[in-house]
This record gives sequence, structure tokens and C-alpha cells, in this order.
Amino acid sequence: IRVFEQVLEMRPEEPQSYRDLALALSARAENGASEDQAKADYARATALLTEVVMRHWERFDEIEIIALVELNRIIPRARKLGITDIDLDSRLIKPIDCDMRITMTWDADNTDMDLHVVEPSGEEAYYSHNRTMIGGRVSRDFTAGYGPEEYMLRKAMTGTYKVKAKFYGSNSVKLLGGVTVQVNVITHYGRPEERRQSMTLRLTEAKEMFTIG
Repeated sequence: IRVFEQVLEMRPEEPQSYRDLALALSARAENGASEDQAKADYARATALLTEVVMRHWERFDEIEIIALVELNRIIPRARKLGITDIDLDSRLIKPIDCDMRITMTWDADNTDMDLHVVEPSGEEAYYSHNRTMIGGRVSRDFTAGYGPEEYMLRKAMTGTYKVKAKFYGSNSVKLLGGVTVQVNVITHYGRPEERRQSMTLRLTEAKEMFTIG
């Protein structure tokens, strides 16, 4: 959280700065924080994500949609602790739960990474085939850095899902050591039985497809 506070101070023009800090605060609130600490963390997290939802971001159009899903996950938890002062149009407040949600972020600007999910049927979801027969949906492709890119599935088909990343390329000065990709796989997203797993991979070769998990 201290690191993300510093990032936000240095890069307030990027929505990821607000989102990363908000998700870290939310995680602390849910993992052993005192009631007072959790209340403060949720209040700050909702304000930060609301900022992402309501502002226009020049390079990251539609990141507000991803932030809105995450904000609607936090709002019911915040309200249970008595937080009611949420500065968001009531028409945008609607909890979204689903069987599976996968998000991918990476740590290099001006770098294009693509999230691919192969469903049990064999159908592959990615930016140019972003809706599948069983209801999978992939968010907008961010080609200039950081992500997040998101896959959501309301009702999952039984079977194995393969998560892959394509390192499409970078317009940055030569990257030292490659790009670190982080993928979060969350089952029963937004429900009491929610479970999450995080996977991290270091990629060094552009235009290669990597299986993450």
C-alpha cells in the first residue's frame, strides 16, 4: 500500500495508479484489518475506484468498465460497515457476480500484452474474438501498457480453462529483463464463497504465446 501511494503521487494521470491502490486497500480490509481500519480502507478504495469510473482516460478508454465491476464488489462490503457516502450515480450501482473472472496486468508502458482464455469446449476468447458461445467475454484490448484486461463468465462450463498471454510487442526503449505479467483467477466472483489465485510470469520474447496456468 505504501508503494502504491507513492505511485499515485508520481503518476496521477494514469488510472492504474488509482485502481492498484484501491485493490490493495480492499485486500487489507478483507484480510485481518480491524473494523476501523477496514472501514477506512473501504472508504478510500471506493473513492479511488469512483475516480477511475467517472474520469475520462486518454490512453485507456473503457478501463472504467473494469473498475465499475470491482467497485460494485466493494460497495456491499463497505455498506455493511456503515459506509453510505458513495459519490456514484445509483444507476451504476449493481453487484455483478459470476462463476469466473480473470484479470491480467503487466508492468511495462507502451507494451501490448493480450489475454487469451481457452474454454473447455476448445473455443478461445481474446480481443478479436471477445464473446464465446458459453458466455465468456473479454474486455477491450489495451495496446499501450499495463492493462488490465479481463475475462468474465457468468455461468462456467465444467472442465479445464487454459489461461495464456501473448507478448505482442513493445514500443518502449529496449526492456531490461522483459515484462512481468500478473494474472488473477477468481472463482465465484463477488459471492461469499469467492476464491482467488494469483500467477506471475516473466516474459522476455515478444510475439510469443505463453501458457500461464
